[in-house]
Amino acid sequence: MPDTNTSSEELPTDPTSESGVPTADGDQPSEELIQPDPGVFKTSGSFLRDRVAQHLEDRGFGNREEPEDTDSPETSEGEGAPSTASGGNDPVTSPEGDAEADADAASPDTPAAPHPAEAAPSDDHAASSENADDTQSTEDTAAATVSAPAEQATSEASPAAEENTAESGPATQPFQPVDEPADKDESMWPTPQRLSDIVSQEQDQSQTQDQTPAPAPVPAPNPGQGPEQGQTTGAAAEAATGAVVTETKVEAAKGEKGKKGKKAPLWWRILRVCLVLIGVGVIAGCGVFAYFYTTVEVPDAAQADAVDEGSTFYFSDGETVFAERGVAREIISYDEMTAGGDHVVEAVISAEDRGFWTEPGVSVRGTTRAVWSTVTGQQVQGGSTVTQQMVRNYFEGVSNDRTIARKIQEIIIAIKIDQSESKEWVMQQYLNTIYFGRQAYGIQAAAEAYYHKGVDELTPEEAAFLAAAIQQPTPFGQADVETTPEMEQRWQYVVNGMVTTGAITQAEADAMEFPAPEPERQTTDLSGYRGYMFQETMSELERLGYTEDMVNRQGYRIVTTFDQDMMEAAYTAVDEKVSQEELPEGINIGLSTVDPATGEVLAFFGGHDYNANQYDSSFLGTAQAGSAFKPYVLATALEQGHSFNSTVDGRGPQVINGASIQNAGNSPGGIMTLRQATEVSNNLGYINLAQEVGFEEIRDTAYAAGLPEGSILDNQLVPVMALGPSSVRPVDQASGYATFANGGTHVEAHVVREIVNREGENERPEVESNRALSESTAADLTYVLEGVANNGTGQNANLWDPDHPVAGKTGTVRDEVNGGTAAAWFVGYTPQLSTAVGVYNDANRGFTIPGQSISSTGLPSQIWKSYMTAVMENYEPASFPDPAFGGDNEYWAPQVTPEAPEAPVDEGPTTPEVPEVPEIPEQPEIPEVPEVPDPGNPEQPTDPEPGDPGDTTEPEDPENPFFPGGDRGSG
Repeated sequence: MPDTNTSSEELPTDPTSESGVPTADGDQPSEELIQPDPGVFKTSGSFLRDRVAQHLEDRGFGNREEPEDTDSPETSEGEGAPSTASGGNDPVTSPEGDAEADADAASPDTPAAPHPAEAAPSDDHAASSENADDTQSTEDTAAATVSAPAEQATSEASPAAEENTAESGPATQPFQPVDEPADKDESMWPTPQRLSDIVSQEQDQSQTQDQTPAPAPVPAPNPGQGPEQGQTTGAAAEAATGAVVTETKVEAAKGEKGKKGKKAPLWWRILRVCLVLIGVGVIAGCGVFAYFYTTVEVPDAAQADAVDEGSTFYFSDGETVFAERGVAREIISYDEMTAGGDHVVEAVISAEDRGFWTEPGVSVRGTTRAVWSTVTGQQVQGGSTVTQQMVRNYFEGVSNDRTIARKIQEIIIAIKIDQSESKEWVMQQYLNTIYFGRQAYGIQAAAEAYYHKGVDELTPEEAAFLAAAIQQPTPFGQADVETTPEMEQRWQYVVNGMVTTGAITQAEADAMEFPAPEPERQTTDLSGYRGYMFQETMSELERLGYTEDMVNRQGYRIVTTFDQDMMEAAYTAVDEKVSQEELPEGINIGLSTVDPATGEVLAFFGGHDYNANQYDSSFLGTAQAGSAFKPYVLATALEQGHSFNSTVDGRGPQVINGASIQNAGNSPGGIMTLRQATEVSNNLGYINLAQEVGFEEIRDTAYAAGLPEGSILDNQLVPVMALGPSSVRPVDQASGYATFANGGTHVEAHVVREIVNREGENERPEVESNRALSESTAADLTYVLEGVANNGTGQNANLWDPDHPVAGKTGTVRDEVNGGTAAAWFVGYTPQLSTAVGVYNDANRGFTIPGQSISSTGLPSQIWKSYMTAVMENYEPASFPDPAFGGDNEYWAPQVTPEAPEAPVDEGPTTPEVPEVPEIPEQPEIPEVPEVPDPGNPEQPTDPEPGDPGDTTEPEDPENPFFPGGDRGSG
């Protein structure tokens, strides 16, 4: 047979002899055989044959001398191999027995038994020598034998044959006899099958419980064969079959392993990892929850502040009380809360926790949202139910800190409380502790504060308003007859919730109208200036992190910086000049006094009566600074190393950045020193100075001295910034000038001195301070500003007391469109106090006050002097430090020819520096002005020696409208 690559599924069954043994003439398989499926596993025929031959050889059936081909003597059925019909079985011979049989076959007395693979090919018992190729016949027989499926070979093994197995040697099992003789036409070769069918059958067979399959059909031995020959043939076939079964199983296992080893899709692997992580997280979370549940206990006592203590506000002496802010609470039972109906409780449930009656003390959705916001860092927020809020506000040991640990503690206690207490008990505690605004804690106090009635008299509309106020108590507490749209939206949300929960019908909700609360009752006397004091104190406490709720509940002892006598003096000084009735609408007078050494605001005037007008003109109101801003420009120049004796060009008008700018009152000005320009408040001289020292540098100096960050806008960094277009508060100016009085060190202005808790500890953070200017700069600047009060535009504010020298600066802001004055200032200081007084219009437009001069030398200077005269009586005499006369003398003005001073002598009336009399309508009664022989005297200041400020030309009369650089007291 040719060596073809033929699978076991293609082996033929037809070309066999009548005895079932394949012919040796090399017949090829029938063309009618089923062709193999290309997808089925293939095994090379030659490979199988080699394997089978090797297997037979390993078992002792190969490598022997083939006997000479002789005719096998015929044997009878009784003498030959066991008849298939008799059912007899002979033991299988061992390999040693096979060798003896071979030897006997070689003798002439004993017929030679054929090799197990060399059965007689025909009924005529032809000798084996007639085969053309004995080896080929053996290989073909073995190949045909091993083609049988493993399960078929196993199932056809006879149990009887197993019992007759030889006791020694690698025995083979005899075939079990069949009941009937084999059909003469039946082939000994099994039907070819696919490997997939074999595997399937093997799986089915493995599922059969202890069942022994039927024996495989065994080809009947030739009558001429002896017992040994038949037995050997059966053993060889079974061995070959076992080899195929083993190899088939190995290949099937490899196929299964290949299928199992295939990677799962990526999405499934990712999902599997995610599910594992989620599972681990859930298990860990459950473990943590179980730990906290077993360790966190329900507190056995209510918080000490469940019955809260209010806070007390004191003047600076720490003994005189000017306001109290505390809790107004009346504890009532649940029955009293619902005496007028369930709408009060149901309104609160609608607003805060619509699942209150059914949930186990916590809301899973709300808690999950809160935990997610906290973990992601967005915000440590709450998702609290009514029970959780009650736990937080009522029980001792549960803090208000916004931490995850506190939240877990709160949740555990809430769950345990829900299991141990009734819902009514929880609601009672909640409504007796929650804050509603207007200093009202508890529903009863809230009903009194908002509607001036008891809780049993509240209507459903009013109950909905109070429930809405729980979320934002402060804004709702400030509501009066006028309310905001946000309040009404929140109220409507509560009403709609009451419909959802079934507390009211939709028809009842549609009939409701928004119930505006009654005006707030004054529990503390905040009339006069006390209300302004309390308002500013609360504002600073909030900036320090103390909320209104904390102040109302924690029982602080708050000592302010306000001196009672100085507060009275400020109120009196303003009211004596302009009473509340005389002050026009929209016109404000602000006064602030700061201690330079401590930064404490000792006194201020914010308005005549807080109950009538809550607008604080000292801490809330702002106005343009005007020329009162010039000291910051001068301080910048001095800090840069320029002397106040440096010369600037103050002549006007001048073209600056394409615009014509004139001094105040159209004053011609002149060439003068910085000290002179400051005393007469020359505008053009300071505009040129600002360009020399830098706009950014000026702003930095102002901020360092005490003006708030952001008060000077970028678009104000222009030459005219020296004229004070930026807006400031009176308290800001008092703080800035206090830096000059304190030797250049700025201390933050503040109104709260102490915040003493229940344990007696002062919690007030340390006041900040910084070095803004050098001491020499502050001393030289004070020297110049002292000249303003003594010789310049500030003379009307001077105390003229040698024990209390004054330094300061005036400032006037004119309404160039409508005329008149929009703001007027005098800001000055003594060695102990810095005070700013401003009179201004909210609309930044010109205004008048009947009987008053609205200019810097007028009303502001008069109020400043009156107030400071009164308060300085309580201070010891003091003096300013000596000037340092530091810096270099700069000459920032054009050169003036020596003949210039002589020009007014010869041609006085034609000198351009001396205006004609008709050009000065303000002073027409002075006709002799053109005859002044030396009007331009300040234009040629002498060059003083270093350290000698007295050589400069002093202004003779700052009030004279023709004095060069003068602004007629309006600078």
